[in-house]
Amino acid sequence: MGARRTDIFRRMSLASLLRVLPALLIAVPAAPLFAGDPPTPPPAEVKKEEPKREEPKKEEPKKEDPKPIDPGPLAPEGFSLATADRIATVAKLAPSRVVQIAVSRGEKPIQAVLFGSPDPAKKLPAMLLVGGMDGVNFASTEQVFAALESIAKDNPKLLDSMRVYAIPEANPDARAWAAKHKNTKATNARAVDSDRDGVADEDGPRDINGDGFVTMMRRVAPPGRTATHLVDAADARIVRGANREKGETATHEIFVEGADTDGDGVFAEDAEGGVDLDRNFPHRWPEGMSEAGPYQLSEPESLGIAKFVREHPEIVTAVVFGRHDTVVAFPDTKDKDSTGRTPQVYHEDDHAIYREFSKLWKESTKLEHSDNADLAGSLVLWLADHRGIAAVAANGWTRPEAPKLPEGTPAPAETGDGDQAAWLAVSDRLYGGRGFVAWKPFKHPKLGDVEIGGFAPFFKSSPTAVEAKDLAAKSAPFVVALAAKRPELAVSDAVVTPLANGLARIEMRVTNKGTLTTMTEMGRITQVRQPIIVRLPIKPEEVFTGKPVEKIDRLLPGASIEYSWVVHMPASGSLDITVNGPYFDTITRTAKGAAR
Repeated sequence: MGARRTDIFRRMSLASLLRVLPALLIAVPAAPLFAGDPPTPPPAEVKKEEPKREEPKKEEPKKEDPKPIDPGPLAPEGFSLATADRIATVAKLAPSRVVQIAVSRGEKPIQAVLFGSPDPAKKLPAMLLVGGMDGVNFASTEQVFAALESIAKDNPKLLDSMRVYAIPEANPDARAWAAKHKNTKATNARAVDSDRDGVADEDGPRDINGDGFVTMMRRVAPPGRTATHLVDAADARIVRGANREKGETATHEIFVEGADTDGDGVFAEDAEGGVDLDRNFPHRWPEGMSEAGPYQLSEPESLGIAKFVREHPEIVTAVVFGRHDTVVAFPDTKDKDSTGRTPQVYHEDDHAIYREFSKLWKESTKLEHSDNADLAGSLVLWLADHRGIAAVAANGWTRPEAPKLPEGTPAPAETGDGDQAAWLAVSDRLYGGRGFVAWKPFKHPKLGDVEIGGFAPFFKSSPTAVEAKDLAAKSAPFVVALAAKRPELAVSDAVVTPLANGLARIEMRVTNKGTLTTMTEMGRITQVRQPIIVRLPIKPEEVFTGKPVEKIDRLLPGASIEYSWVVHMPASGSLDITVNGPYFDTITRTAKGAAR
């Protein structure tokens, strides 16, 4: 067999051999190729790997959106008005004292709690917190108390180097009235003739149909009356202005629910009280508005706050909780009033401070949206622009997000008022319908056939007690973080270099090693804040270069001022150079005589 195979190979060309040789090797692996060769072992059998079957990926179950927390009943239900008791309780959590700063027009005490060293002789920088400026947003008082509790329980070391002053309820009359009547009230208890008919407070909003709410009234405008609104075709709960560009025509009149008790043809135009404290402060005071008061600081509540601030020049920062906001939507305007000197909001050279505070709010609270209100006559602007305090307004509440409709639910028809439609969606899907009072027919004694209904009081202006607790917990870290923003002065040793003729050079450095300027630009402009004073106890004629008294208005964080004086100084003498200011104890550096 071997010889025969050898003959075959001899007769084949090299090219043919190369073509068939691999096949032969595979086909007859065990036989030797040439005579005398040892038998070749069979190759290992190569098993063909079957392709791996890919198992179908298991679909992960879709993550369902977390169920929204039930916000509970609308304000003011669930909110405590026992403010004095709460102040007494929180005052026990830290070294503190409670003072009465004013008595409201309704003869209710207005108290402040002062956290920090009880030693009045010890100077420390302070932060002011204010809440309860009205009976519209009930969360503001909760935000103040939550901040105090957070400082006392979780951050007590802050009080080693600062104080915190808090006025949790600045307008107790408004809050008490709102809680009693279950309706919002921005003003205090001053009697005001809002309609200027010679009688005060005689025609306010009232629940004339007895459903427990003061809402709105609507009726088809009768002949001779001017229609101003229409009922939305997509959602009859919505009453809105007519869009003339779409050819719509107004059909209805609307009124605040009331009875026109003074017979002047206008309904609910002269409500009980008063003056809106957040319009009664001097900066951009809206003269001519009845709720702004007859003159600036006309109210005992606003005047009491102003006096308290004036008596505490150590206040360097402030947060006013309430309807206003300057931290979520920073008021980036450099506009000034007609004089060209007074800023509408903040002075442009102070913007860096307030931008930092705004960033701090967003980082601390994770809140990116907030309601707001006109700042004219507000407490926060008076603090910032008249008193030179780095003050911000914080609200943090806005329309909640409506839960998504269940899958497969048809989208609601588009209405002519997106804002009202969005609020209705929140009421329907989150509040269980509590945010809206259905329109119901009523025979009005003066208007005839009307419908009474609309958005429930507080639904659009205040979080519920459940929501307020969450908001207060989120805003407290901001207050704690802001408390760390304060100036801190460091003064170097006084270095004395002897000169000729009984003279000596004294050199010293003053540094702001804190995280806030020693004075805002508005504080420098108004000159109401006490500057830092550097004083040499020496007669002016003994000073040859430099001044015996130096004034520091504004020292930015990390900045220093170098002082150098040439003075007549006996070799054995010494000078006690003092540095003092409103929010730190006097710092003394002794310059020991070394003159030749």
